[in-house]
Amino acid sequence: MKNNWIYPVICLISLNSLMLGGQSWLTWSLLLLAFVKLISLRQTQITIMTIGLCLVYGGRFWISYHSVTQPQQPVAQYFKVQPDAIQVAGDSVQLTAIGQQDGQTIKAYYRCQTFAEKRRWQQVRHPVLFYGEKDFKRIQGATNQNEFDYARFLAQQKRCFYQLTLAKKTTFALRRPSSGLDWLHYWRQTCALYLRKLPTALRFHAQTLLLGLREAQVDHYQVVLGHLGIIHLLSLSGLHVFYLVQVIRWCATYCRIPREWLNCMLFGLLPVYALLVGGTTSISRAIALILSRLLCKQLGIRQSRLDSWSLVLLVNLFWQPYLLHSMGGILSYLMAFALIYIGEGSTFKVAYWLSLLSLPVCLRFNYRWHVLTIMMNALVTPIYLPIVLGLVIVASVMLPVSNLVVNGCEWLLQLIYKGLGLVVQIPHAMITFGKIPLLPLLLIVTVSLLLIDGQAISNQWRKRLKRTLVSLYLASFLAIHFNPTGRVVMFDIGQGDSLLIQTPFNRHQLLIDTGGRLALPQAAWQRRAQVSRAEKVTVNYLYSQGVDHIDAVALSHQDADHIGDLNQILKQIRVDRIICAAGLPQNRQFQRQIRPFLATVQIEPYLAGAAFKVGSQKFNVLAPTKPGKGENSDSLVLQAQIGGTSWLFTGDLEQEGERAIIERYPQLTVDYLKVGHHGSKTASDPTVIKKLHLKGALISTGRENRYGHPHQETLTTLQAAKVPYWLTAQQGMLTWAYGPGQSEKLQTTIKDSEK
Repeated sequence: MKNNWIYPVICLISLNSLMLGGQSWLTWSLLLLAFVKLISLRQTQITIMTIGLCLVYGGRFWISYHSVTQPQQPVAQYFKVQPDAIQVAGDSVQLTAIGQQDGQTIKAYYRCQTFAEKRRWQQVRHPVLFYGEKDFKRIQGATNQNEFDYARFLAQQKRCFYQLTLAKKTTFALRRPSSGLDWLHYWRQTCALYLRKLPTALRFHAQTLLLGLREAQVDHYQVVLGHLGIIHLLSLSGLHVFYLVQVIRWCATYCRIPREWLNCMLFGLLPVYALLVGGTTSISRAIALILSRLLCKQLGIRQSRLDSWSLVLLVNLFWQPYLLHSMGGILSYLMAFALIYIGEGSTFKVAYWLSLLSLPVCLRFNYRWHVLTIMMNALVTPIYLPIVLGLVIVASVMLPVSNLVVNGCEWLLQLIYKGLGLVVQIPHAMITFGKIPLLPLLLIVTVSLLLIDGQAISNQWRKRLKRTLVSLYLASFLAIHFNPTGRVVMFDIGQGDSLLIQTPFNRHQLLIDTGGRLALPQAAWQRRAQVSRAEKVTVNYLYSQGVDHIDAVALSHQDADHIGDLNQILKQIRVDRIICAAGLPQNRQFQRQIRPFLATVQIEPYLAGAAFKVGSQKFNVLAPTKPGKGENSDSLVLQAQIGGTSWLFTGDLEQEGERAIIERYPQLTVDYLKVGHHGSKTASDPTVIKKLHLKGALISTGRENRYGHPHQETLTTLQAAKVPYWLTAQQGMLTWAYGPGQSEKLQTTIKDSEK
């Protein structure tokens, strides 16, 4: 049965995708093809075994699916937090806690009142108990298209569904470790606190590679590796575990420890290490593969590396059914499989094929590709882990002895990343590909695997496969970049406004407002690094659509919830023009944001009666009539015919300004209105709403916002005029599409709503 375990694995992966990933013709086809291939082997034993495994795993997948989609709400009880499940960022403390009554995992959030309290949380080594009240809330899932769904990740990978905000008066109690698991967490946290004394770069890599921990506040290095397409080196592939074992073997040889003794030591140490690092996917898989090979050698069993990989994946799939539903899980097992499949070869060859196989997966999740990715994989992969691990180990050992050595290691590591950073910053080297569809991804991986197996195919077929591979990438790229559908998109940006107008074939883009948050004064110890909603939502969506260039950004007025994230947009996306109301360029807040970009961005102020074009799409400016300070009453109001439908975008214009527009443009009719001031009662004058003859109204509001938006008075006005309305706070991102095959329907990410 050598190498035959792969066929049950393929069947179970297909079944897993079918039951947990959603039924589609693609998943059904994969499962059918897997069984056809299995039957063609004409091996009754493995066929019967596969059917039995499918029945057992099918039940496991069904249970897991229902536990994720229909979770039980926690009850008020005592919760236990292990010390390594505490994350402190600024004055915020995030706790991953386990209920002592029902065993449920929750996320709890607490805000430190003093710097001394923050330091105490950072130094905790023992389990912490607290009493959780009944105010549990479901963790909010992604509400924008292609936004990273943190709630789904927690549910599928961590079985965590609810969160709890802890009051200031919450009582926390430290408890001495009382079980083997408690002691493992204690020692993991002890190691983490020790490594935390290292300088920034060494600390990040030591915690990531040795303990499987990630510091949210220090993600620069992860971003650099991600841009270069070599993120799999940062523990995702598990390659560093093999290097660590090799170091142990060298030390044992130097100390003249017999190989038999060393193998016994590894059998004891590696499982403990797997538990110590928290059972992360990549490290657990690498350790399981090593132990499997050692056990077979010890028992005299002849087992191929592919069978070892298959058995480890079978065990992990049963333990964690959603294993292959994350980028980390997919890359971890794909890279391990590739190393087995490639076999022996030059370092350059191995790195080249690893890069080629990981590329479509990275495009599926990250949307962008650096033109030097394949070359960087070939050059960096052979030396990155040995050098970085060497620096980390030397610095960790010498930390109590010599600051000079530690600082030297830090300098070398920073030097490596400066070099990688220069490569990242090469002009026009980053290609925004977009989100590659699943079918092309699978075909690309399949063709790449066929190309790797060079001895099994002729030169003629190799040339055909290369042309097929290029054609698949090109067809995917063109399908993303030349989509014939145009769109009006209102992002669920929280308490703020941000709308995108895309013309067909992705030819031109206009962004109206950027969203943002009002930054409140904080002491230095309270501040924490935060990713803006513009980056997580707007920029992420644009990249997924293959867009890295915006023709213009129109700013309605000065408020932070409308233009606060402008600088983030300008940093991430190339913008040609800034459209605004006359008077706003003299606003100091606006000047601070735009100053670093004045050399590349053209500012165009307008007043009522003017018009401008984005491509062939015309926008009429209806307000303001005179330059102002950028206040609500000075909001830039735009009207446009988009896809044969009239749209009106009003910023935070209030009722007096709305009535003035109707007086100046008495013949104005509008199909869809972006409701002014987030549905505040100060906007949406009843006579104006009635006069416009609306087909629908879109309201952008934050969930549980402190202003109470939208106000009931506004909703009553819309209902009285029989105008259907949609709220981002309730229905997520709102999309109105036009073009071939599109009907006049407003789509939402939480639920579809007919016009």
